[in-house]
Amino acid sequence: MAEIRPYRVGDEEQIVNLFNEVFKKDRKVNYWHWQFLESPYGQTAMALADEDGKIIGQCTLMPSKMQVGDREILGGQSIDAMVHKDFRRMGYYENLAFYSYDLGIEMGIKFRYGFPSKEALQGILEKLGGKLVCDIPLYMDVYRLDRLAAHFLKSKGLSIVLTAPIKFFIWLFKGKKVKSNEKYEFEEIKNFDHRFDELWSRVSENYGTMTTRESSFLNWRISNHPNISYKTFAATKNGELKGYIVVKDEEKLVRGKYPLKIGSIVDIIGEDEDSYIALYERAKEYFKSIKIDFVLCWILDGMYREETLKKLGFMKTKSRIPFAVKNLTDDSSIDEYIFKEENWYLMPIEADTY
Repeated sequence: MAEIRPYRVGDEEQIVNLFNEVFKKDRKVNYWHWQFLESPYGQTAMALADEDGKIIGQCTLMPSKMQVGDREILGGQSIDAMVHKDFRRMGYYENLAFYSYDLGIEMGIKFRYGFPSKEALQGILEKLGGKLVCDIPLYMDVYRLDRLAAHFLKSKGLSIVLTAPIKFFIWLFKGKKVKSNEKYEFEEIKNFDHRFDELWSRVSENYGTMTTRESSFLNWRISNHPNISYKTFAATKNGELKGYIVVKDEEKLVRGKYPLKIGSIVDIIGEDEDSYIALYERAKEYFKSIKIDFVLCWILDGMYREETLKKLGFMKTKSRIPFAVKNLTDDSSIDEYIFKEENWYLMPIEADTY
């Protein structure tokens, strides 16, 4: 049997190689260092399975400072759980997971959370004692249909003609569009300064359970990301920061061969409804300038500003992302905050895959 042990300096090369083999990726060691060692909340708790000097499995808890009710505590996001194909169905996953919990508890982590695949979810619920909080609904704002249709019809002109009625019905379904009432100044943010800490201090009581939006977290997660170039737009009024929106764009293949440009709202925090509307208006200008086909957003049931985001034109799709949580302590006072969907404010910034 392999030894279950914590991470040691120098393990990263083998960990990255295992990740690339299991998930068919091309991750680099510098990305691993950013993700697992450079978080403002400390090094990730890493449980490793070591078979005679060869790492064959891993489970982790990445610490995040969380607002839970009126408290700030550490949560731990489970990411990159993996076991080499030659060592599966031997109990390593469960042993690694429980050892990662022990390591996390030593670091002060109070609960585990994650966005598992549907295949992994069953094991979390049945073997690890986790609980499904919700299936995060994915919402979409359609900008263009003609480019996708053109791939099927082989004619740009015909695609514009045939998609016009569909676009009209989508417009009817969305209903009356809302517009911001106040005048804001916008700036593109490269680094998050003290103004974002001040904003978070003013608005945090409006939000539920979530990762705290401190400048140190935002700089690590957004500004210093080694692979993704995000766009962040901040709205100010009379020199005071009123909110910000983080977006990204990417080109994906539909059915493996039809390229579409997809935008995502990675995070949005605002002082009030009007600032939310204005921030999305600014993001929409950017998305249209780069010819995005549609934009995706997470909108949970009962989430703060849920109705505002829907009024911006987002329609519910059939896609869902599982979100599971496990209390690692005997402190049941946090249960009502971490196990109820309506208490969470979740955006893709929480997930390591965005």
